[in-house]
Amino acid sequence: MIRSLLVALIACLSTIGGFYGAMTWKASAKPANGEENQSKLQMMKTHMISVPLLSNGEVLGYIVTRLQFVVDTDLAKLSTVQPEVFVSDEAFRQIYEKAPEDMKNGHKQVLKELAANVADGANKRIGRAVVKDVMVDSWAYLSKQDMMRKQ
Repeated sequence: MIRSLLVALIACLSTIGGFYGAMTWKASAKPANGEENQSKLQMMKTHMISVPLLSNGEVLGYIVTRLQFVVDTDLAKLSTVQPEVFVSDEAFRQIYEKAPEDMKNGHKQVLKELAANVADGANKRIGRAVVKDVMVDSWAYLSKQDMMRKQ
């Protein structure tokens, strides 16, 4: 009878000790490679960007837009200049240099290409893949006539 109680007590203590040991080992283990390499992402916005559309030296109108973009916060901290400066400048350049008639109307394909080109151009200028995705927050085309009516 005493042997049975002693064996039961040893079995209970070894079960509890094993469970405690497994839990402390798992808590102190390093995270898996997938969790360790995951980057932290943050959504950011540019200021309003106003781009004049010119034809033969005459202003036809303005494209006014605001962009949202996703950045890798770890890579953004390595840069001395904030990524929104690069994204804003790259968006202005892309729109100014490649402002086709479709861009005034905001056709989907043109906007997709613009977003991809802005992200690629900003990342090249930063020197790292900081900008992960660019999205259009707002988009408007104001013709010269619209501008005259507002004054």
